Amino acid sequence: MIGRYLGFIRTHRHGLGFGALLMALASFGQTFFISLFGGHLKQAFDLSNGSLGTAYAIGTFASAFTLQFVGRWIDWLGVRRYTIAVAALLAGACALMAVNTSFAGLVLTFYLLRLGGQGLMVHTALTVTARAFSRERGSALALANLGGALGEGVLPLAVAGGMALIGWRAVWGVGAAIVLLGGWFAVWRLLDRGRSATPAPPAPPHRTRSAHGLWRDRRFLLMLPVTLAPSFIITGFLFEQAHLLQEKHWEFAVWAGWFATFALTRGGAMLLIGPVIDAVGAVRLLPLFALPLAVAMLSIALVQAPWGMPLFLLPTGLSAGLSSTLLTALLVELYGSARLAEVRSVLASASVIASGLAPIVMGFLIDAGVSLELQAAVCLLYTVLASVVATQVRSGVAGWA
Repeated sequence: MIGRYLGFIRTHRHGLGFGALLMALASFGQTFFISLFGGHLKQAFDLSNGSLGTAYAIGTFASAFTLQFVGRWIDWLGVRRYTIAVAALLAGACALMAVNTSFAGLVLTFYLLRLGGQGLMVHTALTVTARAFSRERGSALALANLGGALGEGVLPLAVAGGMALIGWRAVWGVGAAIVLLGGWFAVWRLLDRGRSATPAPPAPPHRTRSAHGLWRDRRFLLMLPVTLAPSFIITGFLFEQAHLLQEKHWEFAVWAGWFATFALTRGGAMLLIGPVIDAVGAVRLLPLFALPLAVAMLSIALVQAPWGMPLFLLPTGLSAGLSSTLLTALLVELYGSARLAEVRSVLASASVIASGLAPIVMGFLIDAGVSLELQAAVCLLYTVLASVVATQVRSGVAGWA
């Protein structure tokens, strides 16, 4: 498999590099990166945990609402102009975080970071990659997603060192410069050289259907519960990891050591699932990809011993890696590539909403005395039922009313 990937990379290094670089740049708007500054943000703006979480949720929900509309603009603006605009948006959000001093500005910054990073930068990377590669789409998406895994592995250490040397605000200023330079390199060096693998996206001038009709499409509704499970469950439990450690009496140092395996497992899962998607199709794999997450929830619900840490983190990383590659390939199989930008923007919007709801719902439940063990048991039941429902999704490209 490694030899196959290496040959694939040599042949399409520029097209694959475009997607991977954008996925890495998206890290500046991802929860894992923003949460690294949580303590500094609470101190700078005199916020409690609840008020910071509320500000973050408002920005996340607003970005999800916007995403379903502006995500489709990639077909109208073209990949080059759209990518430049997204990079400018994300870089501007990073710069705003570096200088902002008001709570209202913080909410606006969260909105721009979430929209530009987790929303549009990821959307651009995966949409362009999925359209560019038809025969080996799964492998291409897997390699593009490795850019995001690289960001998860490198940026926390870089941020820790950077804050010690230049301060947390200056780190955001450096981030703005990195996004601008990365966006320039992606468009002017990688995109043009990867043109042979990047056909012009179809953009029908007359639209007879609305992407909002997806909410009445049976297959979309059947796939939605299981596709949203990782967004809600993984975000929620990682956001509440401090409380989880307290509840389980697990040591932070041991947890931090095991957490590195989460990123490694996620990256490995991306590479493993790519050729499998190419061979058997994404629809067949849909009911299976969230089952490792069910195992992780079972470990939280039942295991108190320290070995529950890897039993939670490894399956969680596996499901996270599988979902990041599988879902875009699934949408192409179900709805074709011509309207991928529209349908993916709707699903991405729903996923962002789910990830924004998780900290609020789980936080209120904790405040009400509901343990994370009990919440994990409920998530286990939900994941299994959602996977069963997903078995009813059938392959074949179709439109929606």
